[in-house]
Amino acid sequence: MGHLRFNMLQQVTTPLAIAGILTLTPLMARPTMAQMAPITPTTYNFGVNPLADYILGAGDILFVEVVNLPSSVTNQKQFTVNLDGSVVLPLAGRLVVEGLTVPQAEQVILNAYSKVMRFPAVTVSLQTPRPMKILVAGEVSRPGSYIVPFTGVSVSTGAGLGDTMSLSGGLTWPRLSRALTQAGGITQDADIRNIEVRRQLGNGQTAVTKINLWELIQSGDATQDITLRSDDVIVIPKATTVNAAEAVRVASATFSPQVINVQVVGEVLKPGLVQVPANATLTQGIGAAGGFNVQRANTSRITLVRLNRDGTVSRRRIPFSMAAQPSANSNPVLQQGDVIVVERSGLTQFGDAVGNALRPLGALGTLGIIINLLD
Repeated sequence: MGHLRFNMLQQVTTPLAIAGILTLTPLMARPTMAQMAPITPTTYNFGVNPLADYILGAGDILFVEVVNLPSSVTNQKQFTVNLDGSVVLPLAGRLVVEGLTVPQAEQVILNAYSKVMRFPAVTVSLQTPRPMKILVAGEVSRPGSYIVPFTGVSVSTGAGLGDTMSLSGGLTWPRLSRALTQAGGITQDADIRNIEVRRQLGNGQTAVTKINLWELIQSGDATQDITLRSDDVIVIPKATTVNAAEAVRVASATFSPQVINVQVVGEVLKPGLVQVPANATLTQGIGAAGGFNVQRANTSRITLVRLNRDGTVSRRRIPFSMAAQPSANSNPVLQQGDVIVVERSGLTQFGDAVGNALRPLGALGTLGIIINLLD
């Protein structure tokens, strides 16, 4: 008889009975260690479905569906994670989900409903993720912290799993290339073969992986463009050497700047600040300034002045040829802030020197010198 009364109590849906049931639920239920699947940096897979290891936090919106939950209780199915990391659910009460993955949160919620319902069926999904904060350091135009938006149509696992995960509104999970673009693009000194991504696992440990974006450019290996998680740290190291031909291909990638600014001074038709494509060579820089002033320019020797990222300034005299292919020696790829100096030819220098020497004498003095030279 006592067993029968207990079953009947579980099925009562009056407000008074529900209030009594809620007294059985702790104010703040926390997950046990058994519910936390152990993840270590050595076993973590950066290509995993982003919804499988997403760590919940304040601002996330969850879709929680509980089968057979009385409609008299509530029809609400969307719940926001509060600042204290909890969600408040009908009958189940306040549950802490911050620091859990979506599958772990589903288990915690299922356990809570098992205390107030018979054989509950619970489905939990991430409806709308909180803004994703990413730190980008190293060889990018604007290192710093960024809020990377969710955009697009769907969320692909990016790991060859053959399925696509959708979020509310058809949002796409941000990828590495998007974060680099938002940081102004990589510099031309970036070593894109050894990009490092550091990720907090939610258990006090950090997983690190190396990404080779050259494989994405060279062979179309899309798995290199991994999906990001909030609080990821991206570090782009500096390359020890730069291949000019490769630099042209890298500069055409979406994660490179679209244009750069360079100064062209000296014997060109339109000296000053010019904008050129990010993969522009010295030849294109001179062309953007209108080309040589052919009557005055030394077209075979150009000086390239570059402010390096460590604060030093390099100055190179380049044996220039308009027909030169991209190369570090004769037709280098330009960088943001480069200064191209087109020098005067020897004849122009002599003519300018004579003109400067004769200028103080005035027209009559100049005429007298010319007459003496003719005599």
